[in-house]
Amino acid sequence: MKNLPRITLAFASASLLGLTLLKADIKAPAVKISSDEFHNRLLRDETALPAGGQLQMSYANVVDKILPSVVTVFSYGEKAGKSQGGMPDLDRLPPGFREQFEEWFRQQQEEQGQDEEQPRQAPRRRGQGQQPQQRQAPQEKNLQPNGVGSGVIISPDGYILTNNHVVGDADKIETIVTINGSTRRYEAKVIGADPQTDVALIKIEGTGLPAAVIADSSKLRVGDVVLALGAPMELSRSVTQGIVSALGRSGMGIIGRRDMQGYEDFIQTDAAINPGNSGGPLVDALGRVIGINTAIYSRSGMNAGIGFSIPINLALRIAEDLTDDGAVSRGYLGILPADIDAETAKLWNLTDESGAIIKTVKKNSPAAKAGLQVGDVILSVSGQRIESASKLPVIVSNYKPGAEINLDIIREGKPMTKTAKLATLTPEILAGGEPNQEDDSAKTAPASASVGDILPGVTIQNLTPGTRERYEVPAEITGVVVTQIDPESRAAAMGVEEGDVITEVGRNPVRAVGEARQMAKDGSATTLLKVWRKGDTMLFMVGNK
Repeated sequence: MKNLPRITLAFASASLLGLTLLKADIKAPAVKISSDEFHNRLLRDETALPAGGQLQMSYANVVDKILPSVVTVFSYGEKAGKSQGGMPDLDRLPPGFREQFEEWFRQQQEEQGQDEEQPRQAPRRRGQGQQPQQRQAPQEKNLQPNGVGSGVIISPDGYILTNNHVVGDADKIETIVTINGSTRRYEAKVIGADPQTDVALIKIEGTGLPAAVIADSSKLRVGDVVLALGAPMELSRSVTQGIVSALGRSGMGIIGRRDMQGYEDFIQTDAAINPGNSGGPLVDALGRVIGINTAIYSRSGMNAGIGFSIPINLALRIAEDLTDDGAVSRGYLGILPADIDAETAKLWNLTDESGAIIKTVKKNSPAAKAGLQVGDVILSVSGQRIESASKLPVIVSNYKPGAEINLDIIREGKPMTKTAKLATLTPEILAGGEPNQEDDSAKTAPASASVGDILPGVTIQNLTPGTRERYEVPAEITGVVVTQIDPESRAAAMGVEEGDVITEVGRNPVRAVGEARQMAKDGSATTLLKVWRKGDTMLFMVGNK
C-alpha cells in the first residue's frame, strides 16, 4: 500500500528512546517580569544578510557561536509510559516508524522476557554522534518520560523558547545546558504556552547564560542558508544545514484542531529536522535565530527534506505576551474568509486568484462596524499582501486588541479602503464557531406550492409568517428559507444549513422560490448563494458538477 505523506511534530517519544528519568540539581524558579523587561533582555540583530558573496566552505565558527545556547528538553508526566503486557506506548510515533519499534520490542519480550519495573533501551547505532548518558530516576511521584525536545536560550537569565507540544503536557521539565564542555542540569518552569502557535516559554534559574542573538525573520528570503540545531533522536547538540525553501506556509493543518484555531506562518526548509528537533533554533548564516523548529512533512515520520519552523518574530511576539500574564492577546476582526478560485475570480471579474473573499461577517463585530460586507475581496491588511485566506487570520492575530488596521478591498469591481478597530479574540469567540445544526427529524417542511429544490439536496420555501416564526427570521429579512438539506449534498459539505435564508443567488436578490430556482439554473459551474443566518451574513459557492 502506498504510504501517504503526513505531518509529524518533531518531538521524540520517550517510548522510542527508552529514556530513564533525570534528577535535576537546580530547582525551578518562580519569576515574573513584564513584557517590556523581557524584551530589553533579548539580544537583537535585525540587519539583513549580505547578498551575494563567495560560497562559505565551513560554518564551524557560526556553530561555535550558537551551539551553547541550544538546550535539550526532557518532559515527564504521571501517565505510564507502557501499555498492557509491558509493551511501550508508541502511539505518538508516526505509522511505519511505530511498527518497526513495536516489532523490535515484541521480539525482545519473546526472546528474553521483560521486567515491568525496568524499561529496556531501544536500539541505537553506536559510535556515531554524542551518545546520551544514563540518568537516575527521581523519587517524587511516579513520573514517566514523555519524550525529548530542544530549546534555545534567549536571555542571560535563563528564558528559553521551545514548542508547546514539547512541554505542554509535562508535570516536570528538565533541561541540559552544555557550555565549554561542561554540562549542567536544570529544572525548568513553564512561564506560558500557546497551543494556537505551538510556542512555549520556559525558564531556568541562572545568570550569565549564553543567550542566542535574534534576527528579524521578516527579512528572510527564499534561498538563504540556514542551520537547524537540536537533539534529534536524543543526539544532543546536532547541526544540519540547508536553505529556506519557502516562506509563509499556512493552512498545513499542523497546529490547531476542530475546537481551536491554529495560526500557521511557517518557514519551510530542507535542513534535516527529525524527532527531537522540536523547539530547537533555526539560524541564519550568521548564527542568528530566525525560527523555532516544529514539524516535518514525511511518509516515514523521519526527515524527507521538508521541515517547518515558526518565524522568530511570531515566536517572540507570543513570548512577550506570555511573560505578562501567561496568556496571549489577539486582535479580532469578525469575518470568515475563503480562498479565491478560478470560478470565483471569473464571477468577481478579478485579474488573478490572490486575496481572500469574505464569506461571513459576524454581527456587531469590528468588521461589521467598519462597513465590510460579504463578497468583499480583501487584497491587503495595512500593507501586508493577502495571498490566501489562511494568511488573513495570522496577520490579524498579530495585532493587539484596539489596534486599527487598513483593509484594501474590491467591492463590485471598485477598489476601496476600510479601517477597522480590532476587538479582543476571547475564548468565548473561539469556542463559538458556527451554529450547530439541529436535528433534521424535528423539522419537516410543510407541503406548499411555494416549495422547491434550488440545488440538488436543498429544499427551499418562501418566507411566510409561519416560516419566519419557525426559523426566527426578522421581518426586514427577505429571501427564501432552506427547509431541508441532504447531509450528503455538495451544499451541506460547503456549510449550508436548514434555517438559512438565501437572500441572493448569483449576486441577484431573490424574494420567491420560483426566481431563486431560475437564477440557480444559469449553467455556471458554481452557484453563488448569499445567506442570512441568525444575524450573520455568509457567502457559499456550491459546485454544480
